[in-house]
Amino acid sequence: MRWFVLLLLFLGAVINFADKSIVGLAAVAIMKDLNLSYTAWGLVGSSYYWLYPVTGIFGAALADRLGAKKILGFLMLTWAVLQFGVLAITALPLLIVYRVLLGVFEAPFSPVAYSHANKWFPPKLRGFANSVVVSGGTVGAMVVAPILVALIATLGWKVAFACLGAASIVWFFLFQFFTKENPVEMYKEKQKEKKVKLEKLKLKDFLKVLGSPTALFTTFCYFSAYFLVVWFAVWLPIYLVEVVQLSAAQMGYSVAIIGVASILIYVGVSMLSDHLFKKSQNWRQSRVYVVAGAMIIGAIVMASSTVFQNPIWVVVAMCLAKGLTYAILPIGPTIMINELPERGGLMTSILTSSGNLAGIVGPLLTGSLIALAGANKIAGYNLSILFMAGLVLVFSILFAIFVKPISAKKNEDVSNGKVVGDEGQGNDSVLV
Repeated sequence: MRWFVLLLLFLGAVINFADKSIVGLAAVAIMKDLNLSYTAWGLVGSSYYWLYPVTGIFGAALADRLGAKKILGFLMLTWAVLQFGVLAITALPLLIVYRVLLGVFEAPFSPVAYSHANKWFPPKLRGFANSVVVSGGTVGAMVVAPILVALIATLGWKVAFACLGAASIVWFFLFQFFTKENPVEMYKEKQKEKKVKLEKLKLKDFLKVLGSPTALFTTFCYFSAYFLVVWFAVWLPIYLVEVVQLSAAQMGYSVAIIGVASILIYVGVSMLSDHLFKKSQNWRQSRVYVVAGAMIIGAIVMASSTVFQNPIWVVVAMCLAKGLTYAILPIGPTIMINELPERGGLMTSILTSSGNLAGIVGPLLTGSLIALAGANKIAGYNLSILFMAGLVLVFSILFAIFVKPISAKKNEDVSNGKVVGDEGQGNDSVLV
C-alpha cells in the first residue's frame, strides 16, 4: 500500500507542477494572444506566489488535524475547476486572477505530500520517498513538456490547460477510493495523541524551533533553490528559444532531457544520503554535507552557462544545475520534520512556503532584468542566472556551516511490521 500511495503522490506532483509550468511552455502563445510585454509576463509568473506562502502553511496545518487524504482530495478538485476555468480567460487581469487562485490551492500540496510520505516510510527511506515526490514535480514541469507543447500547438493553450483539469479529476478518484490515511490502525491512536499535543504547543516554543540555526538556514537554502525552480518553470522555455536559438520542438525535447537527467541526479543524491544515514546515523554527514556539496557544484555549473553558451553545453549545464541544486527539496523536509515531528505538516509548509517567497520575487526580477537590457536580451538572462547561482552558493555554504539537526529523536513510525525510530532502530509491533 505504501508504494501505491507514493505512486499517487508522485502523480499528484506531476499534475501540480504541470499546472505551474504549462504557463511557461505556452508563454509565446499567451503573450501573443493577450498582447503582453516581458514586464507583464513577469507579473503573471509572480502572481502565482502572492498568497502561496500563507495558504501553504494554513493548508498543511489543517491537514495535520483533518488528515492528508481529505485535504489532498479537496485540493485536486479545486485545481480541476480552475484549469477548466482557463477557457474563459480573455485578458491580463483574468489571467492574473487565475494564477493567484491556482497558487492559493496548489500551495499546500508539497508540504502535505512530504508529511504524508513521512508517515508511510521509515527514516532510512524518507530521503528516497521525498525524492520520488520531488521527481513528480520535475516530470510535470519538464519531462511531459513535449506532450504539453504538442497539445498547445494542436488544440490551443486553453484546451491544453483544461486537459490538466481532467487529469486532476482522475487522480482524485484514485486517491480517495484506493488509499488509506495511515499505514495501520494503531497509527490512528497515535494521531489522537498528536492532536492533544498540537493544542498544547506554545507559540514561544514553536518560534524557538523556527529560529534555531537548523530550521533557519535550511529554510534559507530551500529559498535559494526555489529561485531556480521558478526560473525553470517560467523562463527556461523562453530562454532556450530566444537566447539558445532552439525551435519550439527542440525546446520541448531539451526541457524533457533536462527534466529526466535532473531526476536521475537528485534521486541519486537522495539515495546516497539515505545510504550514508543508514550506515552512520549521522545527520550532518549524510544529510547536510551531501546536500550542501551538491548545491555548491550545481551553482558553479549553472553560472558557467553564461560563459559557454554552446547549445549542447547549456543543456548539459542545466541538467547538472537542476539535478544538484534540487537536492535540498527532498532532504530539507526530512530535516524540518525531525526538528518537530508532531507538527510535520506545519514544519514542511513553513519550509516550502518560505521558499516559495522566491516565486514572488524571481519572475519579476528576471522580467525586469530582461526589459532593462533592452535589445541585449542575452545580458538580461545572464544576469538573472548569475544572481541565482550566487544566491544558491552563499546559502548552501551557510547551510553546511550552521545546520546541525537533532539526531536523537525517539519518534515512532510503522514500517514492515515494526515501529522504527529516527535512528533507524526497530521494535516489534503489530503487523500491517
